[in-house]
Amino acid sequence: MSIMIESPLGPRLVSVVLGTYNGEAYLREQLDSVLAQTYSPLEIIAVDDCSSDATVSILREYAARDARIKVFVNERNLGFIRNFEKGCALSTGNWIALCDQDDYWMPDKVEKMVYAIGEYPMVYCDSLLCDEHLQPLGKKISDLAHFQSFDDPRQLCVFSRMYGHATLITRHLFEKASPFLEEVPHDGWMAYHATLYGGVRYLPEVLVKYRQHAANVFGVVGRKKKKTDRSDRAAKKRKELARVRIRMRAYCDACPDTLVEQKKLLRALVSSYRDFAPWNDIRRVQLFLANYKLLLVVKKYSTGRKYLFCLKMLVKIK
Repeated sequence: MSIMIESPLGPRLVSVVLGTYNGEAYLREQLDSVLAQTYSPLEIIAVDDCSSDATVSILREYAARDARIKVFVNERNLGFIRNFEKGCALSTGNWIALCDQDDYWMPDKVEKMVYAIGEYPMVYCDSLLCDEHLQPLGKKISDLAHFQSFDDPRQLCVFSRMYGHATLITRHLFEKASPFLEEVPHDGWMAYHATLYGGVRYLPEVLVKYRQHAANVFGVVGRKKKKTDRSDRAAKKRKELARVRIRMRAYCDACPDTLVEQKKLLRALVSSYRDFAPWNDIRRVQLFLANYKLLLVVKKYSTGRKYLFCLKMLVKIK
């Protein structure tokens, strides 16, 4: 049965924004799960980022059968962040649900998230980790990270574990968060902005089967990284440091001056992230120790381990 949410202006449209790139292996299962949603009305905005396999053919095959699907193919490769940003801009719904090409949505995912979002700009749910055949791996993402509702940007300025596939956002939030940054994953960027404009609500239900396989753009937290040679590691470290500094500066700039205490800490972090001069190293550790309950809230660590993490900030930035 299809569920319709009414407003004074009529049913409220949900736009499912699907980003694809060489996703033929699992795309049909994902599309079938989206089309089987109990919520209505839906539109599905599929944006392909120059796939070289049968992805576009599959999308067009489904679009020919279901008018809710609109297919767009990029003339050049934009990368996953810009691809999702384009999809959101092309969408017309009151709410936007981001969709990966290789997962599986429970039939009532959109319905439950629409009911849960209320006045929040974002809601997110839990996900079941599965192998490439969608067989459960015995863990949820909430087993690996601390999930809760968030209402303070300091809680998400260092770590974020809100994956796009598990979120529903308002169009207003997308507009506030645009343009996306290349250095920050789009889901983390929007979650941070949500804390500035009403908060993020957590719906503690598993509504997605989150497929783990070799071709994931981003796997789940905790996955072991592949070993690389020393020169590659050094180059990646330099790139990561630059990305972290850009992220923290952008988060500070986005935070309104009216959030006085939040802005104060963000400015201090930006300053301490500037380099590894001894005074900045010491200041960085002090800031983390004084604010670990906020900065490390997402980490499923004991208090002792959180203190140890703070001390490690003497020689690293996150």
